[in-house]
Amino acid sequence: MDILLLRLIHIGAGTFWVGSVFTFFLLVQPAAMAVGPEATRFTYQLLHHRRFSAVVLASAAITVVAGIWLLVITSNGLDPDVLLDVSRLGYTVGGVSAILTFAIGALYVYPRTKVVERTLGRLVTEARPPTPDEQGTLARTARESRRAGWLVLMGLAIAVVAMATASYWGVVL
Repeated sequence: MDILLLRLIHIGAGTFWVGSVFTFFLLVQPAAMAVGPEATRFTYQLLHHRRFSAVVLASAAITVVAGIWLLVITSNGLDPDVLLDVSRLGYTVGGVSAILTFAIGALYVYPRTKVVERTLGRLVTEARPPTPDEQGTLARTARESRRAGWLVLMGLAIAVVAMATASYWGVVL
């Protein structure tokens, strides 16, 4: 595949991934929590009908796969001497950060989002308030997702800054 097309896919999917995560964790989630039970239908619509979590996870996967593919092509098959060279180090640091962030999102955040989606689905379908057990489940998953969300935000920020400044690392280091 042409490197230009691969870069466009990587940057486009990555932009969507980063923008979606930052928007959700910094704006949408706090607003929904502040609104309280009235946000149940909106949150369920976003998660279930719009498949927000699946779309963000797919864009993250596309970003990571395209990024790894780019690294393989441009580093002579992931040659450590090339990957750790000062001129390439920003891409390597950014890539490792993005891969770790993707793993946290896919293995920790996404499953919790599915728990919230299923719980809200029952509430919307049955048109009732949550039981104490459901309230506990929603509160616990929200706490866990928020904590993990901050790790994801930091990981993505590191990835973006490292890759955006990678061409200058050789001058500075």
